[in-house]
Amino acid sequence: MAHLELFLFTWGLYPRRILIYLHEKGLFNSPHIKVTQVTISATAEMIAPGKPKGTVPILVLPDGTFIKQSVAILDYLEDICDKPEEAWQQDIASAAKTSMRGSNARGRATIREILALVDEATSMFGFACHKGSKLFLEIEPTNSAASSMAMGIVRRNMKLLEPYYEGRFEGDSSEAEKVTIADCVFFSFLQFSRELYGVDLVADSELRNLRRFYVTFKERESAKIPEDFYPLYIKELAPIWLE
Repeated sequence: MAHLELFLFTWGLYPRRILIYLHEKGLFNSPHIKVTQVTISATAEMIAPGKPKGTVPILVLPDGTFIKQSVAILDYLEDICDKPEEAWQQDIASAAKTSMRGSNARGRATIREILALVDEATSMFGFACHKGSKLFLEIEPTNSAASSMAMGIVRRNMKLLEPYYEGRFEGDSSEAEKVTIADCVFFSFLQFSRELYGVDLVADSELRNLRRFYVTFKERESAKIPEDFYPLYIKELAPIWLE
């Protein structure tokens, strides 16, 4: 049976996007999608049987080729569900829920706009963590001023994202049809920054729509995580920010 193999860290930010998506899409238990967790070797390499070289997530296709970027992986899965061409793709599509990229051109453009803002915020947040979190103090040069500047861009993007969520997620949180790939990507970022680094990016009183989105989405089955989800040694250092 043809299948896709997905290599990832369960708790990593970018793989987390995909896991939330698979739950929301109804594909988490698909027999055609094998999820393989990687481990870190003594030489800091990501290893797992059959894993291609490189960082995760990596999606290996039945023909042996692979896709690495998380949003590209989500787009690929949406494509084969929207227009399945092979029997195994048709099996996946038959189990999948409706399109998560919008029902028309305007809706799809809006999702791309949200993804662009979230990806920029994610990159800047990562930079801020590397320069300002104690987690990286012994690994690379730190710079609290650079960290603060990057966080300023992150918070600016939160304000730019606020209007996109006006009127959304106001009803029953079980309405799966309203969830988009942008929602999965955005929520995983907000959850990661809050639960691992102790930064609540939607705490600003002006971000009422984003706060509602976060509070509502975190109650979904796809979003729930256990207390020990993040490795203890990382969780102890990550929320300590340098002066």
